[in-house]
Amino acid sequence: MKKIIFILAIALTGFTTYAQEAQTSKKETVTKYVTTFPNGEEAITITDKSNSSSLELSSADNFYKYEILETANHELVHGQNNKGKICAIDKTKLDQGTYTLKVYTDDFVITSDITITNDEAAKGIIQ
Repeated sequence: MKKIIFILAIALTGFTTYAQEAQTSKKETVTKYVTTFPNGEEAITITDKSNSSSLELSSADNFYKYEILETANHELVHGQNNKGKICAIDKTKLDQGTYTLKVYTDDFVITSDITITNDEAAKGIIQ
């Protein structure tokens, strides 16, 4: 009888631990936006990881600035100067929604639409 109670106690402890881990761990989703040049080569890529508080912007060419604009009225929401081909964009500064992203290189202005979805975890808000 003692062996049966001991085995049940261990089994229930293991099950409870597994159930708690399943609730707290949230699967990360990755969204990529790829904009190409007319010849089909990749111009810019925006990578949005759901568990991250920033977007990664990478370009085939060096770019000196980017701007994020409201899609409806083209008002500037956020922008930053840059040196190089990669930068991080803090998405917690943006409300959820669709925006127009403009990336400025020496030869081109590359435009892409992006959608921001801010998870509560990405904003640093813990309930």
